[in-house]
Amino acid sequence: MRSIRQPKWLFNFLFIMLALSSISLIEPSPYDLLFPILFGLSVYLFYLSFSPSALIPFICLFLFIESHLASFFMIKDISRFAEFTVISFYLIMTWFCFAGIVSRFKVTAAEAIFKGYVFSAVLAAFFGIAAYYHLLPFSEMFLMEGRVKGFFKDPNVFGPFLIPPSIFLLLKIEKYQGRRMLMVIMAICFALLAIGVLLSFSRAAWGHFMLSMFIYLFFYHSSFKRRLILLVTLLAFSIPALFYITASSQTAGLLHERFGYQEYDDTRFTKQMEALEIGIKHPLGIGPGQSEEVFNHSTHSLYVRVFTENGILGFIAFLVFYCLVLFQSLKNIFRHKGEEKGLFVVVFASLLGIGFNSFFIDTLHWRHFWLLLALPWWQAEQDLNMDSKGYKT
Repeated sequence: MRSIRQPKWLFNFLFIMLALSSISLIEPSPYDLLFPILFGLSVYLFYLSFSPSALIPFICLFLFIESHLASFFMIKDISRFAEFTVISFYLIMTWFCFAGIVSRFKVTAAEAIFKGYVFSAVLAAFFGIAAYYHLLPFSEMFLMEGRVKGFFKDPNVFGPFLIPPSIFLLLKIEKYQGRRMLMVIMAICFALLAIGVLLSFSRAAWGHFMLSMFIYLFFYHSSFKRRLILLVTLLAFSIPALFYITASSQTAGLLHERFGYQEYDDTRFTKQMEALEIGIKHPLGIGPGQSEEVFNHSTHSLYVRVFTENGILGFIAFLVFYCLVLFQSLKNIFRHKGEEKGLFVVVFASLLGIGFNSFFIDTLHWRHFWLLLALPWWQAEQDLNMDSKGYKT
């Protein structure tokens, strides 16, 4: 069997695209501008490949888009409907493209994606933390009501964006423990990301981070010595930083406030109950993007939004799709070994964390969510029947 040719330009392009993925203050973002180029070239050069296991997810996503159209006659704001539907379709196309690329080029493509993602997240965290301490002349650009939002429009997106690359760094720190300087650099980067999550003051992001960390440590088993070195290294860099941060009266006050029950929580849960009641009365949904129009308030939940706006069909289709991605990740964790297994653990931990976050935040249009949903769709080489040219038969 002849190995598939590895196009270095593609991996460099993936790195650059992901390295710019945290810049979301402008629309379309650099990520959005580069994606059509990636998609067009990948189709033209036949770089997309899919395993048979991806068929059911395709069907689920097709039904999910169909649910957008099924609710058309219930909409109140057609411009909002069109915008929301186009964005959903665009993100599904990003899933299609990334899933096809990682299915074809596997760990090489996934590594390029994660390395670019880490660069982008560390850069966003660095500027966000510097802005929080007013070390930049334009600090307010990266803050919202005292909370760090980095290059994003909302701290509730900034915080969760930093979590998958921080889990990826844990994997790399365990791998490169023999190379101390590299391990120290990665530990510093992890500390920056962890501080960024903290200073986003997003309660959902805090829970997301803790859950993803626990799942990674539970599923990725390394030697006791490696795990001990990992924990000691992280504590050595994180504890002094946390002491310094919490020493600020402003930070301590905001942390105390955010850990408590917020006044707007009552409104949030009331609107969610109202949305569920409307969703039950309209099984086809009220139409994508219509929640703000109907309730004059966001649902603050992916599950409530999809159920209310896309109806029963859309809700089931998306939920089945999400569960299939989790199952594929879990299956690959047990089929792969070494660092490939670690990559799937990172993806599985990150996706479960976003699933938790989605109860409190509408994550449907997060670009990095759809990227992570695409990454599990490659199989071990021994699981694929390949012809003599390296293509699936």
